[in-house]
Amino acid sequence: RRPAPGHTVRVLPDALAAARPVPDDGGSHHGAPGDTAPHAPAHSSTWEAALALPGGATALIACSPTLAPLALPPVRGRELVAAGTAAGHLVVHDRVPQPYADRVVWRVDGTLLLAGTLPAAAPPATELVLAHTAHAAEWAFPVTHDGERFHCALPLAALPSPGGPLPLPAGHWALRLRAVGGATPDVPVRFAPSVLDGLPASRAVRGKPFTLDRRDHDEVFLATGATLPVTDRGPYRRRVLRETHYPLHRGRPLRDAILYSSFGGRTYGDSPRAVHEELVRRGIGAEHLWAVRDGQTAVPDTARAVVVGSAEWHGALAHSRWVVANTQLPGFFRRRQGQLVVQTWHGTPLKRIGADSAGSHGPSHPEAARQWSVLLSPNAHSTPVLREALGFPGEPLESGLPRTDAFFAPDRAERAAAVRARLGVDDGRTVVLYAPTVRGHLAYDRHHHRLHLPLDLDAARRALGDDHALLVRGHPLVADRLPAHHAPFAVDVTAYPDATDLLLAADVLVTDYSSLAADFANTGRPMLFLTPDLPYYRDTLRGFTVDFEAVAPGPQLGSTGELIDALGDLDAVARAGAGAYGRFREAFCHRDDGAAAARAADLMLR
Repeated sequence: RRPAPGHTVRVLPDALAAARPVPDDGGSHHGAPGDTAPHAPAHSSTWEAALALPGGATALIACSPTLAPLALPPVRGRELVAAGTAAGHLVVHDRVPQPYADRVVWRVDGTLLLAGTLPAAAPPATELVLAHTAHAAEWAFPVTHDGERFHCALPLAALPSPGGPLPLPAGHWALRLRAVGGATPDVPVRFAPSVLDGLPASRAVRGKPFTLDRRDHDEVFLATGATLPVTDRGPYRRRVLRETHYPLHRGRPLRDAILYSSFGGRTYGDSPRAVHEELVRRGIGAEHLWAVRDGQTAVPDTARAVVVGSAEWHGALAHSRWVVANTQLPGFFRRRQGQLVVQTWHGTPLKRIGADSAGSHGPSHPEAARQWSVLLSPNAHSTPVLREALGFPGEPLESGLPRTDAFFAPDRAERAAAVRARLGVDDGRTVVLYAPTVRGHLAYDRHHHRLHLPLDLDAARRALGDDHALLVRGHPLVADRLPAHHAPFAVDVTAYPDATDLLLAADVLVTDYSSLAADFANTGRPMLFLTPDLPYYRDTLRGFTVDFEAVAPGPQLGSTGELIDALGDLDAVARAGAGAYGRFREAFCHRDDGAAAARAADLMLR
């Protein structure tokens, strides 16, 4: 029967609860690495309101999208909210209480100020979390409570990181409210209807575009673009730069400039850093240019940042007299006469790479290696492996790896102490650096991979406690990050610009199959190998260039429990593995003497 004007329709919470669908994700969970429970927004049920008409027909009930949502007091931790959809229909949400942002302000420096109403059942201590919508990466920000209101400042253009302030990486981000300590599931932050007409709201800071918008009608959503000049964005402009701008600059005279590229612009570190610092020490009369991708690494005053993908970067590739890189250069790059390209690569290939691997762990273009003037090799084992796997037509220069010079520097102890201080690690704590390698089968896409984390962080924290600090370093291709709530025991240091600094600061290295083991062997400190997937990695996923089980300079452990036991008695680990450790150093560190960067510089300047 059609209700007459003024009639009331009662919605019974118990009836909705009985009909509430039960989430079933098939046991899958794509939450943050190291979490034992999901942190996705709490499940909500949304019901369309309709009138039942004679003859079995129904009619949706109109409701203005600008009408403020009406929430009933929570019952057993859930609330009923009547609201209008974007299409103007009445719906009833059955969900846990959620906050509404009703005030949005952009500061000139890129800080986003949010304020709004808190649900009555909100915990007394909360934080706002920016969570990537595809990767397990997030940033947390403290929330100030003022009665039933919240206030939060998000410094999006200068987020704190182990590498210093950095802008929020390009991507799509959702905003969630979290109880400090993760006692309850995260809930999405929503926009109040009064804000919707002002969306999207955009701000650009130092070439970094930010756009605040909504999704699913009223959920807060933030899109960030790459740090690129406006004139260099978009697929058409990229093609023009590649096919017109770059060839044009190749026709111009070479400049006395050195272009450095470390992991495609992701870091200021590795062997390109060592070569750069050696050339700066010599005071050569050349301009130093450092490739930076999306503003995700800081560059010292001794070099000038060049944005990867910009017109300036294309020009630098074309007319710099020297190019120093540790990974492949873009496929369109062609070395010109008089240009010297030094490929340092990025470590001893203990695992298969390039043409020897089923994955994409080498040059992505058949002509890539032919553009290198010289390929540096860290040791005798690596020389034939790199030549064949990377398709280099010449003979690699077996000069040692420039990044290992740091282990012989007179100031290495001071440098290690500075790293510990920068990371807030107290004196007396055992620093454990955990650096798992990338897994090709755990990929979001070609350039973004998941973090492989077989380590149970909660169990490790309970067993090791305040005496240890766990630094987790993801591979440069890994997009996932540890949630901040694992600190201070476990801290994600993937954003730290140079892994060599972390090796200097570490008392023990835990890895699986990373080439960092060959670098760390120069310290003489213990290494542990957490390798529960060793048979699969060896026989199916990647494979090795050595008999890994025979040459590993430390115990190969299959579980968190075994790792905890080993960390509890490192002296015994060192005694038991002394012979294997010595043989490992003889095989892979025999060219490391602190002068590899000087040899590379001599080659460039002769």
